[in-house]
Amino acid sequence: MSGAPQKNPSTGIAVRGSQENNLRKRTWTILAVISAAICLSSGAFSEDNFSQSSWSKDRNPAYQFEARSAANEFEGQFHDYTKEIAARALALIDRNKREGAALDQRWYALRRFGENLEQILKATEVRFYGGREPEVLRAIASQYVSLDPIDADEDWGEIRFFAGRRHANSSDLVIIGQNGREVALKTVIRLAYLVKFMDDKNKRGFIGFDSFFRKVKVYLSSTSAQQEFISFFHQYQITDPDVVMIGFQRDARAVLTQAGIGEPERYSSDSLRVNWYPNANGKKILLVSINGNRIFASRAGELIEAMLETFRSPPRTIVFFGSSGAIDSPQLLGQIVAPTIVALQENFAPDRHDAKLAHIIRNRAATVVPIKTAHMSVESIVVETLNWAATNSQRRIMTVDQELFHVINALNASPRASQTELFVGLLVTDNVPATSGFPETSFQCAEDVIARTGAVRRQFFTKILDQAGIIPQSYLVMRPKIHMKNK
Repeated sequence: MSGAPQKNPSTGIAVRGSQENNLRKRTWTILAVISAAICLSSGAFSEDNFSQSSWSKDRNPAYQFEARSAANEFEGQFHDYTKEIAARALALIDRNKREGAALDQRWYALRRFGENLEQILKATEVRFYGGREPEVLRAIASQYVSLDPIDADEDWGEIRFFAGRRHANSSDLVIIGQNGREVALKTVIRLAYLVKFMDDKNKRGFIGFDSFFRKVKVYLSSTSAQQEFISFFHQYQITDPDVVMIGFQRDARAVLTQAGIGEPERYSSDSLRVNWYPNANGKKILLVSINGNRIFASRAGELIEAMLETFRSPPRTIVFFGSSGAIDSPQLLGQIVAPTIVALQENFAPDRHDAKLAHIIRNRAATVVPIKTAHMSVESIVVETLNWAATNSQRRIMTVDQELFHVINALNASPRASQTELFVGLLVTDNVPATSGFPETSFQCAEDVIARTGAVRRQFFTKILDQAGIIPQSYLVMRPKIHMKNK
């Protein structure tokens, strides 16, 4: 960390000098404990369709009434985080350049934003709004003559692109995404890399990176993700599930179908995408999708907090099954690991001032998954440099993701967490090498790994559901296999 002051997000107070050193010492102490613990533990869619938003002042008479109060609504509901997010994004990109990029940043930027390059470059401003789409559209209505989705059929997911016309010669590119600091950070990083990787044709008519970056704005909603999730549960009358399974919901649904459990109720909004079984052999089961990043990074922790606050009794079983990268461990690709310890990436502060920097996980999945790891959660994959990978490999960290720490931290902060059995598995999909000469397996192969590991993932769910007492494995073996199409 540099000598520049770092702000604590929970207090807004700058911290420098001795406080940074104390934080570093605390981190090294915790990681020393992690190393010892690892030594000890080593022996041990078819989604619902929703109408998409598209409206114009000129053609929507009902718009006029809402527009009159939109400016005041914006002031109260959205806060400007441009300075904080842009500074953090540029600092991470600079560090990534100095220490060696461990992942394919060109692919990372172009995969989602490349097809919208023209709109991005021509926009008067590029505005990211973190919040629910209807809330954002109401709040910014008075600023535009028209506001239309660039792809009218685009699914609600991590982000959606809108063209906002101010007047004949001026328009903004409006990006509406999930409300979360990490979502905003990832979006700004991708914008920056997209501009850096432009082809020569676009560069000839371009005004320059610094000028472009000055037109990027970031606004986040005052409505927290936790509030979004609570509203979702109330709206669809989801109450007191016995089992909550987060991630790879298609695989979980296939296993439940094979066990003779009927079709679920499916609900989707720009906050969550779930399958709900109100009566699965006398039990309530909730499957939550990670696909589309609706619970990206700290939003996953807020989902757990929403469950613990909303439901009268906490879920008896929570299964978290996500994807992760391996730190200089290419042999783990395609494997499912069971983390026994999770640490928080040291370069950004915990969500709450009293949060721990590392947790030992009560992970019951460790009894059925042979590979156990020490794990780390990060705010963005751009922290993953060659130096970073070498350092964490020395600290005996083996795998990394962006959600798990927040999930564990939310559970451990609740006095009711002891009533919940936790099963955590992570599918390793990519690798962060520690040296530039090492063969690199980056995010480009992650989707291929996911595509070829369906049988392994379903086998994992079968074992976990057996362990959790939901369906006996012997019942699945006796039944004829059902081949489900990926919808």
